[in-house]
Formats: sequence, structure tokens, C-alpha cells
Amino acid sequence: MTSQASAEIKAFNKVEIYGPSFSNFVRSIMVLCEEYQIDYCTGLNFAGEMVELKSEQHFKLHPYGKFPIVKHQTFILCETASICRYIQTTFMPKSSLNFTTHQMARIDAFSAIISIYLDKALIRDYLLEFVFPKGDQGNVRLDVVESRQQAAREALVIIENELQQSDTLNNEQLSIADVLLAPILHYLSGLPAPFNLIHDSLTVRNYLNSLMARESVNKILIAPKNW
Repeated sequence: MTSQASAEIKAFNKVEIYGPSFSNFVRSIMVLCEEYQIDYCTGLNFAGEMVELKSEQHFKLHPYGKFPIVKHQTFILCETASICRYIQTTFMPKSSLNFTTHQMARIDAFSAIISIYLDKALIRDYLLEFVFPKGDQGNVRLDVVESRQQAAREALVIIENELQQSDTLNNEQLSIADVLLAPILHYLSGLPAPFNLIHDSLTVRNYLNSLMARESVNKILIAPKNW
């Protein structure tokens, strides 16, 4: 193999992930890359230049200034579930994917539910109050947390029902829905009692434990030291 061919293969097998590595959605992409042994990098340096969050360059990459955004060779794509599907279909032979057409459709549907609704109830509205407290003197607003606990509990019930009644999660092969949920549940599991709502669901706890037993998941899901 020539050095040029080797360089081309190396370039093909690498993706750039725009966004901070503590983001649950960025971590989803990282887990998938680890699962498929894809070389990747994360951060705000993207396509050879520093792109500040919410800058003009950022809004050109994503109309709402969100992340992650991925660059693979010359192809740039945003929105986590779509990125995951692209990575899966690009780097995995169809023969090695053990999902039926209907199952993949159900996985994509539940992935949309995770990205739009479950992430909001569990991360944006609930967990982020602990990470970025908005109370006086930087304290957690416990009244706000308590007012949002019911919606968070209902979100966990939806996950529990999906585990019990569908085939989108916890299969022998890691699904896109698994990849999206893993960082969310891992972050929630780090909350102290009585705010760690996962403690109340044996089904969800067992599911998270099964995910953490995978090398690709365990390698990425380590909470930042300042939490």
C-alpha cells in the first residue's frame, strides 16, 4: 500500500465532532465512534479553524447554534440522531447490522422522542439546574427541581415501557437509541438522593448497568471532576 493510499484510508476513518465533550449528545457520537473503532476528535476547532459557540460561523453550521456537528471528509452534518445514522451506514457493512427494516424505523422513531422530549425533561429542565444553578449565590433552586421531578419521572416511565415492550433498546447490538440514552441516564445516575430518580426504577438501573458493561460506553461516560 502506498503512503498516499494509507493517508486516504486514515482520513476516511476519522470524523471531527464540533462541541464540548461534556455534552450528552456529543458523548453519544463519541460512544458510537468507540463502538465502531472510528478515529475522532472533539472540541471547538472545526474544519481547521476555531469556531466560537453562537458565533456567525457556528450559525452557518447549525441554524440554531446547536451541537454536535460532524465533519467527515468534506461532508458536514448536524443533529445527533442523523449523525449517528450516517456514521452507522457509512462505517458498518449492511451485513453486520442485525436490525430489520421495521426495527430500524422504530429505533429512529424512538431516537426522535429521546432527542426532542426525553432530553428536555431529564437534562434541559431537570439535571442542568444542578450543573448550572440559577438560584441566589449560585445555589440550586430546589423548588424548581421539585416542580420538574414529575415530568422527569414520567420520562423514565417512558424509557421503562420501551425496554419492556419494544425492541429498540438493549439488544445484542448497540442501537442509535441506546447511544442517545446512555449519556443522559449516566449523568442522572450521578445525582445525589433524592434527586437520583433512576434509583426508583430497577428496570432502568439494570439497563444502564448493561450499557456501562460495554467497553465503548464505559470508556466515554465518566463524569467531569467538577461535578
